[in-house]
Amino acid sequence: MRFHAIRLLVSDFQKSLHFYRDVLGFSEWHDDVQEYAYFEEQHLSLFSYNKMSPVIGGKNKPFDALLSSSKAILQFEVKNVDNAFYALKEKGISFINEPHDQKDWGSRVTHFCDPDGNMIELYHSIRS
Repeated sequence: MRFHAIRLLVSDFQKSLHFYRDVLGFSEWHDDVQEYAYFEEQHLSLFSYNKMSPVIGGKNKPFDALLSSSKAILQFEVKNVDNAFYALKEKGISFINEPHDQKDWGSRVTHFCDPDGNMIELYHSIRS
């Protein structure tokens, strides 16, 4: 078994595609009909919640109930958190926190959310 990608289920495919492709600058291929995009370098895909719901939802547990128990943070390593923070802030990203050191983790981090509220962490190592 080999890891392939994180698949984010999104409520507005075009809005999320714009966010990841145009704001964050990820390269991708996508299918507007299937409402699916794959960002190979980041091992990240987007898929419309409405397209996935009938596939996963079942009689015993509705799809919405399955999603409510899922928690995740997408973590991306950058060369410099502060530079990335200011570049994305200029593109309109509203951050949850300012860049700061997490010495116990050995990282400098900052956090923000995508259009569906999925939390994203940017980090770089501060270990010597």
